[in-house]
Amino acid sequence: MTVVVACIGILAGLALERLLPLIGKAERVAFMRVQAQLQNALTMETAQRIVRGESARVPRMAGSNPMDYLLQPPANYLGAYHDPPHGEMPAGHWYFDEGRGRLVYRVGSHVDFETETGPGDRAEFQVRLAFRDENGNGFYDPSADIFDGVWLRSAYAYRWPE
Repeated sequence: MTVVVACIGILAGLALERLLPLIGKAERVAFMRVQAQLQNALTMETAQRIVRGESARVPRMAGSNPMDYLLQPPANYLGAYHDPPHGEMPAGHWYFDEGRGRLVYRVGSHVDFETETGPGDRAEFQVRLAFRDENGNGFYDPSADIFDGVWLRSAYAYRWPE
């Protein structure tokens, strides 16, 4: 009987060893898909504001919650929180930190994910204006600067190997 239990344990261990990297890869793909959808939604919202003659409202998008521009947020989006307890948020979920104006993705535990300067358990993003600062003041000035778009930018460098 103990031989059977030992064999089942070994087989289960081998199965998990092969399955966990697949779980990490699937999470990475889902993360990248949502990130691309968010950038597309930001681009569409920017274009709509410009076409409607509301280009003065485009700079207000900086620091906003990009999930607000999706027709439907992903199922693993928890919502917006003011100063959320990052370590207590469930892994594999998105949420918006209203206090810092950052969209956060809490990485799952079976993922090979590394950051250079930020916390190792999450990726954080901000909606930012992309512009060429022609007058050199460090701020977007519609009368002087060249507007390039609205981007979802990582708050710090991270690495998520394939």
